[in-house]
Amino acid sequence: MAHRRRQLQTRISVRALVISCAMLVTSTTSAREVRPPLSAACRAWDSHIAELIDEHRTAQDLDDETFGEIIRHLYEARMACSALHFEEGLSIYEAIPIGPVASRLLR
Repeated sequence: MAHRRRQLQTRISVRALVISCAMLVTSTTSAREVRPPLSAACRAWDSHIAELIDEHRTAQDLDDETFGEIIRHLYEARMACSALHFEEGLSIYEAIPIGPVASRLLR
């Protein structure tokens, strides 16, 4: 369990580092450069949320009602992005109430 927790913490740290570097690079680029399309942001959010859902499913730490609500929001965000309503989809992704799996002590 400690190994799994370390892996999760490492993944989170790596993601934070990548995001920080990306923010640093994009903040120093010229205004003339083209930003990545919002569709790419939708795909990135979808991948991230889907991975968190899988981790929670494996840990079985969410009740059925909460899990169903998260899945409903995921599909709403996917539908908005598929309909080319990227800003709406991104807003829904950002509001999905899910985070990393909480670590549990072994008994």
